[in-house]
Amino acid sequence: MSPSPDPRREHSIEHKQEPSANDRAPSADLPPDVLSEIVAQTASSLAAPQQIDPALQAALVEVARAHAGQPMTVDPAGTALLEAVLRIQFPALALRQPLLTRTARTVATSLLADPTARSRVEHLWARLAEDAA
Repeated sequence: MSPSPDPRREHSIEHKQEPSANDRAPSADLPPDVLSEIVAQTASSLAAPQQIDPALQAALVEVARAHAGQPMTVDPAGTALLEAVLRIQFPALALRQPLLTRTARTVATSLLADPTARSRVEHLWARLAEDAA
């Protein structure tokens, strides 16, 4: 006598949960070339802080106020700073908060992993902290 199939087991196999939008990596929603462009544009924007758009400057100072006294690390300051940058540089991302946050974290990680970019971001962060005081 062979065992009969367990309908609960078949049901659970049939209904595997798809990853939610929050579980997917940014690359699931943005092609790698777009992420590379975001990193490049963000790095170039942060490289010359004296040439930052006034609206972006105001948004960055607000982030510095919100994270006063915190070091420049990926979380929370780096991600918050990059969210502010991306909201202005890529307005379509602002409409998709989970994607914006994941993308900001990815870009912050990339920038802070590169010694030259890290130095620029830390310099900007110090300047923003002074402006926020």
